[in-house]
Amino acid sequence: MVHIFKDKILLLLIFFVPLFYAFLCGAVYSQGILTGIPLAVVDLDNSGLSREVIKSFENSPRFTVVRDITTYPLMEEGMKQSVIRAGVVIPENFEKEVAQSRGAEILTVYDGSNLIWGYNIRKYTLEVVNQFSTGRAAAYMAGLGLSGKEITNVLDTISANTEVWYNPTFSYASYMLFGLIMLVIHQICLLSTSLTVTREKEKNCWIQFLCSPLPAWKIFLGKSLPYFLTGFLNYGLLIWFINRFMYLKVEGSVPLIMFLGLLYTVIITCAGFYISFKSRNSLQATRYIMLLSVPFLMISGYTWPPTHIPTVINNFASLLPFTWMAEGLRNIAVKNLGAGQLIPVITALSLMSAAAVLLAASFSKRKKPPFERL
Repeated sequence: MVHIFKDKILLLLIFFVPLFYAFLCGAVYSQGILTGIPLAVVDLDNSGLSREVIKSFENSPRFTVVRDITTYPLMEEGMKQSVIRAGVVIPENFEKEVAQSRGAEILTVYDGSNLIWGYNIRKYTLEVVNQFSTGRAAAYMAGLGLSGKEITNVLDTISANTEVWYNPTFSYASYMLFGLIMLVIHQICLLSTSLTVTREKEKNCWIQFLCSPLPAWKIFLGKSLPYFLTGFLNYGLLIWFINRFMYLKVEGSVPLIMFLGLLYTVIITCAGFYISFKSRNSLQATRYIMLLSVPFLMISGYTWPPTHIPTVINNFASLLPFTWMAEGLRNIAVKNLGAGQLIPVITALSLMSAAAVLLAASFSKRKKPPFERL
């Protein structure tokens, strides 16, 4: 106990970090219920009844109707870009078929690449359609005396048909595995690289590097390149493994997947070297890695929609390469997005990689003198 209370970092790990993680988890999942789901409505009937259906979705707290998307091609593009997460298509002659009790079907499509969106949208769309159909039937029967068969025909005039895009089988592997792969690469590459300088410090060899005529960038390159190569190799190997042996289909461009992996591995390798340079020993570097890495998956928006995470956490998560890489990889592999649709991801990772290389390769070779008490 004396040792625990003397070591400030260990004290934080034992008493503060669990409470911090619990608070962070509670903040991320504080809303608990998805509301304001972005929804597009394609009205092919443009009738009074179809506008009533649209009004029902607008009045539901579960959805926010995006009015700029009014055609099927725009809905497809909006779904790819994640501008919307669901779409409703009202067919032609909708009002006419309902009036003739012939049965009219409203098509609802939703993004199944994220199971949180998929499960909730399916439930909420059925709720809205059923409530609309029941309310209309009740109003209709209030003024008429109908037989049981006629009442049944009225209640069955409107139904909902659903389609799942991108992950129609609701595969949990497609939902989680790509993010877990990036977390594995992040942890292994960051931890291994973070020990490269601290190992020299513990052997009292780092002073030889600082006194050598080699420029800082050459030292950085020599110490980091093996870890970059092995990290990038592991990234490609894991993508191949899940595709070949776990039968998880990769829909998108393999060169684009590898390019993002290249940028991501550069960032992680440089971050590991910088942590190693700043840490006094391997134990301290390992503690930093553990503190920083655990909440990444939780706050990144990979498992819970960013629109329902507090803004402060979202702003911090946007500074992390894992946030961009995990979602970018899933969008390519599951939704088959191209480079033009991933410009924000590519731009963010490119800027982060350039900044990380500059920060790690320009470290100061001047050893700071020890602090002396007056």
